[in-house]
Amino acid sequence: MTQVEGKSSQFYTDVKSPVIAGMQFGTKNYKMRRIGYDIVRIYFDNADKDCTIGQQRIKRIFTI
Repeated sequence: MTQVEGKSSQFYTDVKSPVIAGMQFGTKNYKMRRIGYDIVRIYFDNADKDCTIGQQRIKRIFTI
């Protein structure tokens, strides 16, 4: 696991966000494409989830 940036608490939400990459090595293909995704855990101060206090990247998955 990676280190928590900020503080951690018992109130959190896991978010899946894409990893975007550009040009493929050795080609002239400049198209931006999704090569995988990150799962990030965002920590909140209370159960209402109205203020973020920290985040942590859980894992990165490549799908190429």
